[in-house]
Amino acid sequence: MSLILCVLLLAEPDVVWSAVTSGGVYCSVDMGDLDDDGISDVACGVNFWDGEPTVWVVSGIDGSTIWTSDQYNGIYSNEGFKWFPDMNGDGKRELLVATPGGYAPPGRSLYLISGADGSTVWEWAACSVMPSNTGWGYCCTVLPDMNSDGVPECAAGFGTSGSSNTGLLACIDGAAGDSLWTLWLPDAGEDVESFVDVNADGVAEILLAVGGNGYAGEPAQLVDGFSGTVLWQKDPGGDCMAIALIDRSDTWPLAAFCTFNGKVECYDGGGSTIWNYDGAGTYMDIQGGPDVNGDGTGDVALAADDGGILCLSGADGSVLWSYPSGADTWSVVWVDSVLLQGQPVPCIASGSVNGRSVCLVNALTGALVWEMPFTERVYNVSVVQLDYLSPVVVAGLQDQLPLPTHAWALATSTETGTGGSSPEEELIRPVNPSEGMLLFSVLREDDVRVQCFDLSGRMVYQGQFSGSQSVTGVPVNPGVYILRASAGSFTENTKVTVL
Repeated sequence: MSLILCVLLLAEPDVVWSAVTSGGVYCSVDMGDLDDDGISDVACGVNFWDGEPTVWVVSGIDGSTIWTSDQYNGIYSNEGFKWFPDMNGDGKRELLVATPGGYAPPGRSLYLISGADGSTVWEWAACSVMPSNTGWGYCCTVLPDMNSDGVPECAAGFGTSGSSNTGLLACIDGAAGDSLWTLWLPDAGEDVESFVDVNADGVAEILLAVGGNGYAGEPAQLVDGFSGTVLWQKDPGGDCMAIALIDRSDTWPLAAFCTFNGKVECYDGGGSTIWNYDGAGTYMDIQGGPDVNGDGTGDVALAADDGGILCLSGADGSVLWSYPSGADTWSVVWVDSVLLQGQPVPCIASGSVNGRSVCLVNALTGALVWEMPFTERVYNVSVVQLDYLSPVVVAGLQDQLPLPTHAWALATSTETGTGGSSPEEELIRPVNPSEGMLLFSVLREDDVRVQCFDLSGRMVYQGQFSGSQSVTGVPVNPGVYILRASAGSFTENTKVTVL
């Protein structure tokens, strides 16, 4: 009975907004500020078989529509929907989209789309180089600049619909949309990620997850970024669905591949197996995150189907905790960091398809922070930085029910983390944004403690001030931080950006 009461008393998140779209939202991405109001906006990809428009960009403030487009044949999964750096100098991100469906553009292609208005920057049509009935767009990613033109390149994976050796990985010039090289695959390219330069030729390599039809005997691959040749390929125990990069402070990252057969296998840059996890069900999503157990290696969030969320040790694959987030949990995302009772804590959000809910779980303990139930299936979750101290979770809903809104922005209601009586004046005033270092003024005459946390919850600075006003500068890496000032029983938290 006490457990039931505990669950019932858990708060739901604050609904920042819900956005109207033409159909089911199968992916979303933080696009930065597109409408010049100072707040990030969100691009939503609508499922390819739903009605047009198929791409919606909505305001991060209230979910209202900024622009829509019906020029692209929708989206299949969040692996095929990424933001791309500003191409034309207007200060706005662009959008990279791999389209499925149809037998000619705007389907079965990779598009670079203007973030400002949704117009096409360039089109790369897989169906023009692949056999009939192939070319379905599954995934894409941004790569480092390979040809020294100052513009990143990109890679995309395309699929097959019935015969082996008709999938394709394409490396594409980010400026012009031209082919740099292509690699035929035994099955569909399900996920693709940029990796480190393993062979020291000056070009980053590419991790590739292959699968979908059971044709690939060794579906976990590392591909040479310069030439497109396969450097190594491994069998993790089934068709690969997604890839997680796992950070290590002392050497190259690790790469973990999850499979359709409930297995995860982790490799180093040379292709040696570091660990494997053998579970059950269908593993659709895996994401690398911060080091929550303090062993120096980033840890892993796994969408473990009916097993809910699993948090795995990135060092050895052991289960740190699990949470029953609902039937068919097919998507996970790290949420760094959420303010819980004034403390920054890394969390994991999940989307449950048939459980019809989004859960936010404390990644340090595995305890539920909040749960948001829906009447519709939750197909995916993502994270955006809006005007809140904690990151905001965006949930994409399918469209089996006649609901008007299929994208929901959810904020943690405990994010302010303030306590005690409000002071008569501010404790500190930061320079926001600042350049190269953390800058702030201490405004109080009494004792003030100032702490700064990065988005993994790690403290990067702490100082104690008393007496007259002080100004200080703290060198930190570029990024977003939480600046906390405390005096007596009162605490104020501010999100700051260092450029």
